Amino acid sequence: MSNKEEWNRILQIVGEEGYPTDSEFADKCVKKFSVMRNLFYVILFGGSFYIIQGGRIIPNNDLVFQGVMAAIIISAFAYIKQKKVLHLELNRYAFRECWPDKGLSRYLSFVPTALRKQMLWSVTQYNFGCIFFRLGRIDKAAKSLALMQESSTTAYNMLLALHLKHYIALYYNDYDTVISCANEASVIYPKVRHTTWNNKIFGDLQMYGTYANCFKNNAPQQVYSVLQSPQERPMDEVERQYYLYRAAIVLNDLESAERFKRYVMDNAGTTWYGQAVRENFVPESKPVNYPGYIIRTEMLNSPSKVDNSRLKYMLLGVLIVLLFYIVPRLL
Repeated sequence: MSNKEEWNRILQIVGEEGYPTDSEFADKCVKKFSVMRNLFYVILFGGSFYIIQGGRIIPNNDLVFQGVMAAIIISAFAYIKQKKVLHLELNRYAFRECWPDKGLSRYLSFVPTALRKQMLWSVTQYNFGCIFFRLGRIDKAAKSLALMQESSTTAYNMLLALHLKHYIALYYNDYDTVISCANEASVIYPKVRHTTWNNKIFGDLQMYGTYANCFKNNAPQQVYSVLQSPQERPMDEVERQYYLYRAAIVLNDLESAERFKRYVMDNAGTTWYGQAVRENFVPESKPVNYPGYIIRTEMLNSPSKVDNSRLKYMLLGVLIVLLFYIVPRLL
């Protein structure tokens, strides 16, 4: 499936609800990144061709060689720096601050600019799913998760899908599914790179798996110790305080419940947690395809090594290198 077709599937989930794009973000951050990325690729491929051609087309010169190497190194550092800036700003409101509506606007601005580039659609589907979940559009989050059924083949992809699945299950108080997500993550986790983000996701799955066990075993008082550690990200802290509030209500601990409720109301931004503590929260009906994502046992135990969406770009890279090597020898 082409990038355009994959994007159209997400747009069908977005619907026609008038979500705005963030033009300022697109102008200041996305365009700057695109320029820096294109410049880096031009310098990298041009420099690589000069080095590989071995003087057959362009005479070798030590000064030129040093200039080429310096240009590649400098452009690489500039590209990596701008990529980090883009990643930080793109995900600031979607995953860190409590303004998922702004996060959605930024993603709607960014993804169309990248359709001609490499796209990891399982990651994009996960990102949109998490944004919709935090907006309280659980139906849209579930549809995004359903798309991950066919796109998630590596351990990393499956870990993301389990993370989104556990969020939706928590919304429906489906503690068995939350626990199964934590258990499946324990199988997947040793097979993924232990980056900061992957560690966080795994930690979330285990923490809320234990939270679900407390309720399933009629021990909600244990939630206070399970969720005792404050979270660094504002979004995560609001979520923690919300689930502490849920436990306090069950325990009839009204003083603690009021404290947790006040924190959530003051800091929830545009997430659904604020409205949930102001009203008597009752989950909407489960979607027809709930839970929308199931990992087959064979995939759980033996995930793919490479994301299928990367293969064509890897093959293209190999082809370019071969051409750089062969063409000078044919001339």
